[in-house]
Amino acid sequence: MKVFITARIDPDQIDRLTANGFKVEQGGFGLTGVKLDQDQLIAKFKDIDVAIIEFENITGEILKSSSSLKIMACLRNEPAASTDIVAASKLNIPVLFTPGRNAVAVAEYTIGLMLSVARSIATTHHLLRYTDELTSVSYSDKAGERKAVTSEWSMDPDAPFQRFQGEELMGKTVGLVGAGFIGQEIAKRASALGMKLLAFDPYAKADQLAKLNIELVELDKLASESDFVVMAAKVTPESTGVFSAKAFAQMKKSAYFINTARAALVDYAGLYKVLAENKIAGAALDVYPTEPLPSDSPLRKLSNVVLSPHLAGATTGVVKHHSKMVVDDLLLIKGGKIPSRVANPEVMAEFIKKGGLK
Repeated sequence: MKVFITARIDPDQIDRLTANGFKVEQGGFGLTGVKLDQDQLIAKFKDIDVAIIEFENITGEILKSSSSLKIMACLRNEPAASTDIVAASKLNIPVLFTPGRNAVAVAEYTIGLMLSVARSIATTHHLLRYTDELTSVSYSDKAGERKAVTSEWSMDPDAPFQRFQGEELMGKTVGLVGAGFIGQEIAKRASALGMKLLAFDPYAKADQLAKLNIELVELDKLASESDFVVMAAKVTPESTGVFSAKAFAQMKKSAYFINTARAALVDYAGLYKVLAENKIAGAALDVYPTEPLPSDSPLRKLSNVVLSPHLAGATTGVVKHHSKMVVDDLLLIKGGKIPSRVANPEVMAEFIKKGGLK
């Protein structure tokens, strides 16, 4: 049974595959850091049984070109980002995927951004390391009686201690726009910090969220009552632009906006307006309408924004998580069982009828 892997994958899981009779070949992004193009993929797909990909784009043409392919596996939360699921379904090819693979990574990073923007961590680091703004000033309360002060900073009104007075997270309210895998992991960590939890999610069930001390509310209530609004939804036709200029207008002047999900969820023009006019306290952003963030983006000129380059899901742990998830499912299928995570479950009956993974 031949498996071709272009995803980043944990070597321990390759060992599991080989121990269970799979012949493994690696290539593409996971091996070299460079994605294979369509012609290269067509050539590789000619005689394989299973393909495990992450960032390569698997088109219908690639799928149709292979007479041997039995299973596609896309190591993403949203497999349609890399795989033509409609085409796979027409060919009765199950598409395995890895929902929640990066939930812990994104949740931890989100809490980090909340702390960074509320306590000016990134801002003061930059000022102290790359400028003299905080160290070249002669403060009045240090003049006269003290010739040299090396153990404490000034307490003047324009000194760091007063200029960057921050907010504690304890007792504040987090409003989660989206309460799936990632939203719930954020909630666990926010709750541990003593924060109150609200969520807006049309697909969530109030009784299930209540187990995590999350109150399910309408978006208007979330926007107006949250101290931190956190985007944690996936992009769908219904969620695109869900946090609009109207929602920003409802936020507290003291509130912060965090987006570690997707830019398409948010009206970025509306966000820029409330930030530029200081109608909210600040924002921390990991995703943007255009990536990489353009050098002339007006967001770069704002002092109340923390910016990061789409790193929330970038951890070695994510690779371990998605590797185990996909190998677990492949071994289930090999054993004649139904996989736990399949994007097109409607094809499984025909897949099994034709012999499955044998």
